[in-house]
Amino acid sequence: MSAPETISIREATLSDVPALVDLNHAAYPDLIVDGAVYDPEQIEAHIGCFSRGQLVAELDRKMVGALSTFVPAASIPVLKQHTWLGITDGGMFLRHDPTGKALYLADIYVDPGVRRRGVGQALYRALFDLWRSLELEHVVAGGRLWGYSAVADQITAEDYVAQVAHGHRTDPVLSSQLRAGFLVRGVLSDYLHDWRSKNYATLLEWVNPAHVARRASPRATAADRFDGALPSSPRR
Repeated sequence: MSAPETISIREATLSDVPALVDLNHAAYPDLIVDGAVYDPEQIEAHIGCFSRGQLVAELDRKMVGALSTFVPAASIPVLKQHTWLGITDGGMFLRHDPTGKALYLADIYVDPGVRRRGVGQALYRALFDLWRSLELEHVVAGGRLWGYSAVADQITAEDYVAQVAHGHRTDPVLSSQLRAGFLVRGVLSDYLHDWRSKNYATLLEWVNPAHVARRASPRATAADRFDGALPSSPRR
């Protein structure tokens, strides 16, 4: 019986920038045409403003995944409608503020060749370890609705999210985020130009119970973790 693979996590460095760009493009080939992938200038900016929040996953000393985060200024309403370009300042993290209260997950990406080998889970664990060490109130993210385009002519994005959260259908991205412990707080419209998601995204939150009273039970199901307070929208 072979030994389990060891995935190591470390902070990204400027020498990683070319490999990170290649990895980001490999993870999102369908977003390249829309310019919704990182370029070297953006990744250099991330490392320059918040190196601690830029993490790399390695398997057998090969880079196989990464995540990028920043701390928005406290004045930015992270749990209200926003776009990826708006909150990240065009992907440059210009308003990173160490005095803020939230850790914003701007991106998490994995080499397609190693999917289902625990890399994503390792990165999520590292994300939450970082958040705890920073003693912030919560983690916030916008998540792709990867499978929504297949049913967008039948149901609204809100209904799609609700069905995934209640276990009635699966979505490669949202289902994994629910397993990681994220709460769905709503649906973001025009979040990112993404044909798979029809430009929608989930508004996700992971709450620090030391700072915020509301929290999910550790035994909660995906249905329990769905906030449910979603605005109605016409069928498309």
